[in-house]
Amino acid sequence: MKYFIGCFLWSMMCMSALVANAQSACDKLFANGVKCQQTMTVSSQKTAIGYFEKAKICYDSQAKKDLCDQQIKSCRNIIAQLVRTEEAKKEKSRAIESEVVNQKKVTNELKPVRKDGEIKLSLDRTYVKFKGKGNEFQKVKVTCNYPDWEITKIPEWVNCSKNDNDEIVIEAEKNPHDVERSAQLEVTCGDEVITLTIIQEKFKKYILF
Repeated sequence: MKYFIGCFLWSMMCMSALVANAQSACDKLFANGVKCQQTMTVSSQKTAIGYFEKAKICYDSQAKKDLCDQQIKSCRNIIAQLVRTEEAKKEKSRAIESEVVNQKKVTNELKPVRKDGEIKLSLDRTYVKFKGKGNEFQKVKVTCNYPDWEITKIPEWVNCSKNDNDEIVIEAEKNPHDVERSAQLEVTCGDEVITLTIIQEKFKKYILF
């Protein structure tokens, strides 16, 4: 009798060990699913679903099977959200590209159509002269039969800009040298180029006694 009781107890212990090992394997599958679920990519969510489906088959408990179903549903919702976000990004990118193309098209349409020999470009003087101390501004009037003339060459010690009155506003920086200096500024419209000479006196140092 004692022998049969011993055999029965041994069998129960073995069964308990098998059940524990089975539950441990199911929990491992579930844990792997949770780990993959934390990475917000479509491929990771699909991998997580695979783990949860295997864990659901592995589990005996209906409560744990239901938990697996909840996680699978959550992964599918995440996938749907990721797909919507990616589509929104693509749509925004397409809209930006379309806007750039339209802007280029408008710019090309507004650009004056010129014919060779028709450009008339001139300045109201051929040179400007600045004092050596700097912080001095002068304006030069540009006359052109097309509005898209531009300043294409500027000396490094000169600051200039184009205002709304078709004038070049010029400033010469302080002359650090003891000699007069000069340079050329270029104005261009199409193939026409004219130059303006910029002269700056040497900086005069005053000695007080």
